[in-house]
Amino acid sequence: PFEEVTVDVDSEYAGYIVSALTGDRKGVLLEMHEDVDAKTRLRFEVPSRGLLGFPSEAASATRGSAVVNHLFLEDRKHVGPLGDGLEKGKLISSESGKATHYALASLSSRGTLFVEPGDIVYPGMIIGENAKAGDLEVNPVRAKATTNMRTQAKDEKTYLPPPKRMTVEELIGYMSPDEMIEVTPNTLRLRKAQLDPVERRKASRIKKQQQDSLRKK
Repeated sequence: PFEEVTVDVDSEYAGYIVSALTGDRKGVLLEMHEDVDAKTRLRFEVPSRGLLGFPSEAASATRGSAVVNHLFLEDRKHVGPLGDGLEKGKLISSESGKATHYALASLSSRGTLFVEPGDIVYPGMIIGENAKAGDLEVNPVRAKATTNMRTQAKDEKTYLPPPKRMTVEELIGYMSPDEMIEVTPNTLRLRKAQLDPVERRKASRIKKQQQDSLRKK
């Protein structure tokens, strides 16, 4: 299925919208019209699957100025897989227990966190987005070592940014093929389909071999 997408956005962000929809999301720009009030109207044709997670992403990137409307157009031939740029590297918990402020403060520099101190985590659960490409296993339950020595630097309160929370729709657009959404009455989590890290690495190698084989054909 394809949809017609109309985006009204501040002109300074028009380039971002065009790049976001015509790149990895496989959209085609049909029309671009700039109004006198520094607003730009953009019209695209985009595969429905390419729109997953886009409205919230656009709102965040344009500081809320983007208004996205989309309407079913028609069914067309499959245009191939979406771009690799939509897949983000993840921070994956290697331990189970309650996330600690000390551990999360040290991990905050590695990317964007999805959990806060006190949240229950387990091996294979995704606790954040890696700032670099590829997945990274981390320990979010590590506690601060106790010592009799007190220093001003150690006693200072470390700042921890608030966690990023996503809805089910946003998670569907964000998740990778090897991931699952876990929904309970009280929590919404993202996790790897294969929780065992050894099995995950084995599956990743097999997938890479299959992709290399297809490229050679």
